[in-house]
Amino acid sequence: MFEIDKVQHRKIAISKRRKIYEALQREEYAKRITHFFNEWISGQKSVFVVALYHPVNSEINPLSLIEYLNTKDKTICLPMVVNEKQPLIFKPWRPGKKMVIGHYGIPVPDNDQTLIPDLIICPLLAYDSKGMRLGYGGGFYDRTIKYLRRNKQVKYIGLAFSGQKSYHDLPSEVHDVPLDAVLTETGMDYFQ
Repeated sequence: MFEIDKVQHRKIAISKRRKIYEALQREEYAKRITHFFNEWISGQKSVFVVALYHPVNSEINPLSLIEYLNTKDKTICLPMVVNEKQPLIFKPWRPGKKMVIGHYGIPVPDNDQTLIPDLIICPLLAYDSKGMRLGYGGGFYDRTIKYLRRNKQVKYIGLAFSGQKSYHDLPSEVHDVPLDAVLTETGMDYFQ
């Protein structure tokens, strides 16, 4: 039952996100999320390695955050799918460095290094007031967070447009991991 609900929610959320994305003033959005991110991360003394993502479709482009992190001497990494049933791995990357096409046609860093992030910033289709995230259905981030948190307290933040918030609870299952917060153009929403 939940998977049918999730499929329907995904269709609605993709359409909603696409409409927001098409109407977006990208430069203003980038300034706002960077401002709120700066306020938050300046208090995070244990965050050195930050995982972001390469955007596809109408996902929010995290480039302004990547550029900001470059100025703060943080190590940036991007996720890579190894296998559909395994956690993601993270490879270091800086703007301008070579990338190759990985699974699902998503560019990934062209190197053999892997890192364990202190903070994972992920895309999403929708989120709710409990911090539940609706993704594409592969379970990659849920699996990864559970795996990494066996040995380390990794922070888990979604990057979204404020209009992606669902004002009713999203369908969730026992394997779904709630976000710690969501960063939008209106600030940080905290859940835990």
